[in-house]
Amino acid sequence: MIINNKKFNILFFFLSCFWLTACSPEKNQLHQHQLFVFGTLVDISVWHDDANQVTMAISEISDTFNQMHTQWHAWKPGRLQQINQQLQQGKTVNLTTEESHFIAQTIDYSLASNHLFNPTIGKIISLWGFHTDEYPILTPPPDSTEIQALIDSGLNVNVLQLENQQFSSTNPNVWLDFGGIAKGYAIDQAIKILQKHHVNSGIVNAGGDLRSLGAKGNKPWRIAIQSPTDWSTLADFTVMDNEAVFTSGNYQRFKQFDGKRYAHIIDPNTGMPVDYIVSATVITDQGIKADAAATALVVAGKDWYQTAAAMGIDQALVINERHQCFTTKLMLRRLENLSISCDVID
Repeated sequence: MIINNKKFNILFFFLSCFWLTACSPEKNQLHQHQLFVFGTLVDISVWHDDANQVTMAISEISDTFNQMHTQWHAWKPGRLQQINQQLQQGKTVNLTTEESHFIAQTIDYSLASNHLFNPTIGKIISLWGFHTDEYPILTPPPDSTEIQALIDSGLNVNVLQLENQQFSSTNPNVWLDFGGIAKGYAIDQAIKILQKHHVNSGIVNAGGDLRSLGAKGNKPWRIAIQSPTDWSTLADFTVMDNEAVFTSGNYQRFKQFDGKRYAHIIDPNTGMPVDYIVSATVITDQGIKADAAATALVVAGKDWYQTAAAMGIDQALVINERHQCFTTKLMLRRLENLSISCDVID
């Protein structure tokens, strides 16, 4: 699981008033905490009246995130590596209830995307060198025959079998990599932890991917989306209660060789890096769904709208390599101060 910051930034607009209790008649205050996990900064902003309660919630979130980062990394010692090794040997893996639930969701979203979001292609990702934490990568592209052999073996979730927490694969070439979905799942877990501690207003933002909870006092949370090319602000909008906003992009992590740039997001159908969609932003109600969908839309290229519809996403915005903007009608209605012309696809 390599999920360091591959997104373009989402900024928070906090009025200075919210730093001072005297500015509001409410007892609640804005508490901000920052963690470093998943190779990126995680900002947790909470509106609550009990600092001790917030601290306990943040501590549990930190422990959960660190455990996930260690146990679900596809290429470092941990639980996912153990699962991959057992699948490779043709063994059946006994999963915990939580593991089974997560993998079942992963399979469902892969099927909904028509395998454009595909967690089984870890070996292809490794061939390209995109399993590293160090970018840019300057080594030559992999041999095309190796890539084609893996594709021809049938790498998709249809080769996975999950029943009563018993997990196996009919294809030994499967190497699971949850980098396209794990951050969304982690943020969903963080929201559940906040709610467990009776914290019902906040935002968890992991490197530009976020999910909201409640409002910021008597005003809604507000964020801005930045351009993937020059970091200028494309638009800003209000985030409603219990919304996830995720962006997948191919511009920060890449391989470069002989003057050619190869994006780190792989098309599972070709084994080659994508080259049409530079970034895709989606809004939905779950982080795990938003994460998988944003990845799938980048892979879908010109067919992004059909993929969004198939995955139940009606709020999406994509930018292509020519910096052209396309958006759904519902997404366009949300955007304010839009600084770029966007074609509406509906």
